[in-house]
Amino acid sequence: MGDLNKPKGKMSSYAFFVATCREEHKKKHPGTSVNFSEFSKKCSERWKVWNT
Repeated sequence: MGDLNKPKGKMSSYAFFVATCREEHKKKHPGTSVNFSEFSKKCSERWKVWNT
C-alpha cells in the first residue's frame, strides 16, 4: 500500500463546494444524519445558482 499521508491530488471546484456545504450542514445540524440524495440535490441547486 502507498503512503497514507500523501496528498490525494487536486480537488475539483465542485468537490470543494460540496465539502463546504457538508461542513455548513454539520455546524447547523450537529448529530443529525444526512439524506444523501436530498443533500446532493440541494448542493447541486446552489452550485447552479453560484456558477452562472
